[in-house]
Amino acid sequence: MKMKQFYMFTLAVLLTVGVPGWSGGTSWEAEAAASTAANVSPAAENDIATVQASSAQPAAIQADAVQRIQMSHADLAWVPLFALRAADQSAIAKTANFVNRLLKNAKPSTEQLVGEDAFFATSIDVMLTDGTDIYLQFKDSKHVLIHIGEDKYIAQDATALKEFYELLAVSPQTDVSTLKPTIGQTVRIKGNDASNYEGTVRIFIETSGSSGGYMTGKGVDYPSKRALLVHTAPYSEARYDFQFTMPAYGEAIDGTFKPIAPGTYDLYIDTGSRRTIRSVMVAPPAAPTLAINGVTVNDPTLAPIVSNGVMLLPMRALAESFGWYVRWDAAYKAAFVSTQPDTQGNNPRKGAALSLWVNGKKLTGANAKPVIVKGRVYLPLRATAEAFGFKLTWTPSVRGALLVFRPQLLDEGAYAGEAKKLAAAKLLNGYVNAMNGRDAAALGRLFVKNGTPAQSFEIIGQRLITGVRSVTFEDRPGGALLAYVTFSYLFDQHGNKSGTPGIVFMQENGEWKISDVD
Repeated sequence: MKMKQFYMFTLAVLLTVGVPGWSGGTSWEAEAAASTAANVSPAAENDIATVQASSAQPAAIQADAVQRIQMSHADLAWVPLFALRAADQSAIAKTANFVNRLLKNAKPSTEQLVGEDAFFATSIDVMLTDGTDIYLQFKDSKHVLIHIGEDKYIAQDATALKEFYELLAVSPQTDVSTLKPTIGQTVRIKGNDASNYEGTVRIFIETSGSSGGYMTGKGVDYPSKRALLVHTAPYSEARYDFQFTMPAYGEAIDGTFKPIAPGTYDLYIDTGSRRTIRSVMVAPPAAPTLAINGVTVNDPTLAPIVSNGVMLLPMRALAESFGWYVRWDAAYKAAFVSTQPDTQGNNPRKGAALSLWVNGKKLTGANAKPVIVKGRVYLPLRATAEAFGFKLTWTPSVRGALLVFRPQLLDEGAYAGEAKKLAAAKLLNGYVNAMNGRDAAALGRLFVKNGTPAQSFEIIGQRLITGVRSVTFEDRPGGALLAYVTFSYLFDQHGNKSGTPGIVFMQENGEWKISDVD
């Protein structure tokens, strides 16, 4: 049967029972199937291929033994059913009844669909908890081929296909709250087009051009080398619903941050197995914005102001964000900022002009003075950042300032005489950098086999560790080492400014590793 004839026949069947809508994205599995169909040799273009028939009658299945059900037709896909999802229990039970009806009438078969016939067939994949996979392919509206491992069957049922469509016809959808986002504007994305029960949604921005895909050293699959990662969120039950701020900067494949100039882009919503693409028009922000390590600052207590062309940030909020110690001396009109708690030894001359001192050193220059606005002390961002070794970039096209900071890590030299603590200090510093960089590969190398951090990247959201405030070590039975570490946080979704997890270290094959983070 020719492709067009078969497709029209299948379409007629689908129109009779109801056709689900397009998912709005590109299915990688469907693309692979299409590629397979396109490369079938002429000898394989017959409707049926011969395989070994089974001699045993297939056994019925129990609804509570079903783990997942996935239905598809060509590059159309339906929302999967999951045993872990309470709302799917009724549909799973009915599907199990349909499958058992087909299995009861199944007869051994040597038939197998190949090429375009296999691609355009409606299929239902039933995965059981014991690993068994029951794969149904509808040859036409009455006949279904059944694959169970190496066993092949065929069953005849005039209503099964229609019943499956009526039960499972929930087509995946993805909604974006606006296709004309302004930098700094909140964008909401919701959908149900993921293939797995849980995983990660990544949002990319990409200019037009060919897309070949690119895997970074962190294990993140980019649509192309031009793409910028702008947000990451978790999904569960194949569904997601989250908000993010359209940033002025996105993360490039090399881990650096690039500006997102106003203009037209493809917005990729990537669930790991399927990508949905929307064309968006990004508009410039209404006011100057600040991004720290690529994350747009939305906290009103940290909102920047611009005075005489200088971007200023409130001293107290800035210090809390990075775990700095600050003191304002009104008598001497001086702001003291330090990574250490003792700043009392630095006093300028009384009656002098406003001054800013960082780690005991006075900053000089016209744009290095603090400013008092409505009783609050503001620090010049560029001068302060550079004094701490941070990098600040101003991009006129996006009216944005990008601050890239380096977290305050442990001084490894302080533990040079204690091998166990020195190894732990190095692991802690590596842990901070891997967590901030969202580098799963680097993080994995720090842990013992099968060890994992307390929280995944998706759970912590945009939280960054700005520094290690303190650490205390305790020896544990068996030669292990326990550290209580106080981290300072920025962008914590619960508003926490710090946290003190317990981190356990142990030796694995003679090498110190992290075994647990509570």
